Amino acid sequence: MSILKKVLKCALFITGLAVILVISGPVFMPKNNMKESGIEDFQTNGIRSEKKNTIDVLVLGDSLSYAGIAPILLYKDYGITSYVCGSSGQQMFDTYRYLKIAFENQKPKYVILETDALYRKFDMAESIGSDVQGMLPVFRYHDRWKNLELKDFKGQAKYTAVNDHKGYRYNDTIKGIPNKQYMIETTEIQDMTDLSKSYFDQIAKFCKKNGAELILVSIPSVKNCNYKKHNAIQKLADKYDVEFINLNLMPEEVPIDWEVDTRDKGDHLNHTGATKVTSYLGKYLSENKDLKDRRLEEKYNHWNKSLDEYLKTIETAKK
Repeated sequence: MSILKKVLKCALFITGLAVILVISGPVFMPKNNMKESGIEDFQTNGIRSEKKNTIDVLVLGDSLSYAGIAPILLYKDYGITSYVCGSSGQQMFDTYRYLKIAFENQKPKYVILETDALYRKFDMAESIGSDVQGMLPVFRYHDRWKNLELKDFKGQAKYTAVNDHKGYRYNDTIKGIPNKQYMIETTEIQDMTDLSKSYFDQIAKFCKKNGAELILVSIPSVKNCNYKKHNAIQKLADKYDVEFINLNLMPEEVPIDWEVDTRDKGDHLNHTGATKVTSYLGKYLSENKDLKDRRLEEKYNHWNKSLDEYLKTIETAKK
């Protein structure tokens, strides 16, 4: 067999494989965002079920974001509609991906990025792999082959699973530590990787292009926050002319008591800690940003149902 024929056979095989992967992608993609559908991070993907253009504030980040900000409290006290698209160990390429997913059906005026995600390390291979999984869902959801149904082959995705906590993950566990000063002032810098900076650049440009104001927020965490990181994040914020709010440096405004406000010895906040963070952010956003109180608007009546479900969760936990 001539070299030319071998090359042609190889090219035909690759082309055929590519066609199969593209065609099979929609088949393997879950058709709903319920946990049972097999979709990843179903709480995060609850953003897909929110009514079109009803989210005014989008929150992105790793587990500090979904442990520290309770959107339903922002609605209850200030009428602010928000959603936390946070996920465990979220790296910046996933932050960017969830940002784009949220904007498919929403036009938030403000995007809050919890800064710990900036320090999640990853390499180029992981980044490229995520991009490939985004273009070819068969790679992200290949394990669904044994659960495929007829609707997967002919149906369109219908996202119906409303997350009443709006991405927040309630946890009232108390595993405290003694209160101590962990933000020791210094001029040193603990920089993030160039890859993280590259994705931050894409996120900043995406927000600007879509008319959303990007805000950086550091949620209190003894384990994950220090002054060296603060200096690096402030430098990044100054470069892009975005606001940076470091709640670790605001003990009077956000009086975290590490003996009772953490669920895992200073890593994440528990519900009492999240309530303090959310209360401050709600007051700050309502007083300093262009946000409407949605509580009396008929379009947002479904938020009252979510509020009722949230309050039931709290009452059940107290029993």
